[in-house]
Parts: sequence; structure tokens; C-alpha cells
Amino acid sequence: MTASTGLRVSACVTAHNEERNIRKLLRSLLGQKIEPHALCEVVVVASGCTDGTMEEVRELAKDDPRLRLIVQDARLGKSSAINAYGRERDRTADAVAVVSADLILQPGCLLLLLERLAASPHVGMVGARPVPTNPRGHLMGNIVGFLWQLHHDIASESPKLGEVVVLRSSLVHPIPEDSPVDEATFEASVVAQGCALCYVSEAVVANRGPDNVREYFDQRRRIAAGHFWLRRRTGYSVPTLDVNRIVKHAVRYFTFAEPLTDASYVAAALIEGAARTLGYFDFKREYNHAVWKVASSTRDVTPDDERPRPGASKDGG
Repeated sequence: MTASTGLRVSACVTAHNEERNIRKLLRSLLGQKIEPHALCEVVVVASGCTDGTMEEVRELAKDDPRLRLIVQDARLGKSSAINAYGRERDRTADAVAVVSADLILQPGCLLLLLERLAASPHVGMVGARPVPTNPRGHLMGNIVGFLWQLHHDIASESPKLGEVVVLRSSLVHPIPEDSPVDEATFEASVVAQGCALCYVSEAVVANRGPDNVREYFDQRRRIAAGHFWLRRRTGYSVPTLDVNRIVKHAVRYFTFAEPLTDASYVAAALIEGAARTLGYFDFKREYNHAVWKVASSTRDVTPDDERPRPGASKDGG
């Protein structure tokens, strides 16, 4: 890689039954303007899909030779899917992007990540800022927005990366397939290899948090168990495990003037506490979350005000 040619990037997209969002995600990724860098390939690993995910990818691949598909007949977990990609990726690429399928990259996102990586030789991994499309003003929208705001605040102090990450290719090695937290596992590996992490808050991706308490609780429990597992396995602790750091940032958002908003934040704290407690019990009894139950309400990232109204025709009638 030289300053004139930029970085050659290979992207991995892991997908399980992502029919509702995969086309939007891939268009947002393939359409990124990243010169002088180049996106040399986008590899979708479809694991145990029983919907139209693979058909959507194959249809798009007809018009873009950079896009190709790997099919895993059984769903073995995201870490397994990433390793399957790793065995077939373009080894001449300078950087590897790992992208979740339930996202939409905003314009300029990938360029900002690559610019930071190219400009900082000591940085081995960069990550974008996820911004949820859940509408505020009701319980789950407030909880999800509060969570991601706290993650942003903490990541701005001490990088915690996820959703879309880019790593130097030389630092990418197979990860344990029993890992339930793939991005954090990459963080641990990059740090162990002597490189730094960097959170690029200007690089934005849209995501969708769960729209109901049950799915949200299950997601938070799984992630907590994964972080406890990673700490024992590698000695690496993600900054969001630090309760004192979370509390320090959380108290700043209580309004003491909007009871419904404050009640949502209290609910978020109670749910997080319960989820971490059960996640810790899962970790202690060695329950593995590498293959998790899909939160169906997170599959479509489209903001509510852009979704078709029930009964409306395609032309809006």
C-alpha cells in the first residue's frame, strides 16, 4: 500500500435470515465512495438461511463482480462464519472489514474508517458509531437510544468497537468459534499483538435495537455472558464492563423534569443489572451463546417514518 494507491479492502458480511435488510446493507456498502482506497470484494457468509437471503445476494451479484456468496448449510454462529470467510478471503487485501448484515452504512462511513487506519500506523482496528433507528418517546426507543448513547460516551474515552470494524489484514487470525462476541474477540487479539484500537465517531451506521423487552433482555444477557467469557479466556476486558464508568455517564442524562424519560432510563438500568447477573450465571455454568436466538425486531433497520404504511400501495396511495 502506498499513499497514492490507498488500501485494498476485503469485506465480510455475516448473515442469517436477513432477507428484510441484506439488499439495503449491501447497496450501502458497495456504494461507498472510498477513493483512493478500493473495495476489492464483499463476501457474504449465509449461515443456515431458510428465507430469501441467498437469492437477494445472488441477484445483486449479477451486477457487481465484487460480491460473492459462501453458504453454510447449518447455522454455526457468527464466529464460525467469520472464520469461513477468512479461509477464502483475498489474501492480497491490506484491510478486512467485518460488517453485520442488520445495518445500513451511512455515506462516507467506510472512507472515514479507512482514512483513520491509513493515517495511524500504530492503530490495528477501527470501528464506526452505531446510531439506532428506534424512535424515541416510548419505553423501548428510549432504552435503546440511552444504551447506544452510553456506548458512544464510553467508546470515546476507551474504544469499544462493534457493528462495523476494519482491521489490518496482517492482524486477522481465526477466532475461537465458541466466542459469542466476535468484535470484542478481535479487539483482544489486536491489543495482544501490540496495536491500538480507534473509535471513529464520525463514521456512522444505522442499526435497530429490539422493539420489545424480551428480545432486548436476551440480547443484553448474551453479550454480558460473552464479555465475561472473553475476560477469562484472554484477560481482556471491554470498557463497558466497568460499572463505575457506566454510572458516571448515565447519571448525566437524567432530566428530573421528564418523568417518562427518566423512568425509561431507570428501566434500562434494572434490565442491564438483571441481564448481567444472569449472563454471569450463564458464564459460570459454561452455557455457550455462540449461536443465539435471533431478535426478529432488529432485522429491518429502516426508520419507522420511512416504512410503508399497512395497506398503502407502492406509489403511496
